Amino acid sequence: MIKFRGLSVGVHRYSWQIDKLFFEALENSEFIDASATTDIELEKQERMMILNFTITGKVTVQCDRCLEDLVFPLNIKEAYYIKFGNEKVEESEDVMVIPDSEYQIDISALINEYITLSLPLRKVHEPDRKRKSGCNEEVIRKLEELSEKKGNDPRWDQLKNIKLD
Repeated sequence: MIKFRGLSVGVHRYSWQIDKLFFEALENSEFIDASATTDIELEKQERMMILNFTITGKVTVQCDRCLEDLVFPLNIKEAYYIKFGNEKVEESEDVMVIPDSEYQIDISALINEYITLSLPLRKVHEPDRKRKSGCNEEVIRKLEELSEKKGNDPRWDQLKNIKLD
């Protein structure tokens, strides 16, 4: 939470440490661990505020392929704009209007969103220089073994014979 009521016009700086407990409180189970710093530069103007986020550190997630821990570095820079108006309205993904009566803003959802969106959709270990997978070899071998055993389901084979005219 940033309490902005009473702040003078100008630039104000804030800093928070982000760890596993931050994501647990937001019920984001994607993250196994985290060690990051969020620095925010709040520029307060007469009728709006500009929040400049800098998030650095690392997060640990589960590999989509082998389920082992996978560490991703964070180096995020984002800007968010808050305007003062009559009612709370999200104008766009980086602009929100809040009522003049508000005195603080919860930025935890923004931090969570920025970190989550910085990760790739497919989270897998990168191959090494010899193009060998960085995933747990035993798990990959077991996956390959299970996929080889799987044959065609005879029920689907029967459907192939249906002629639609």
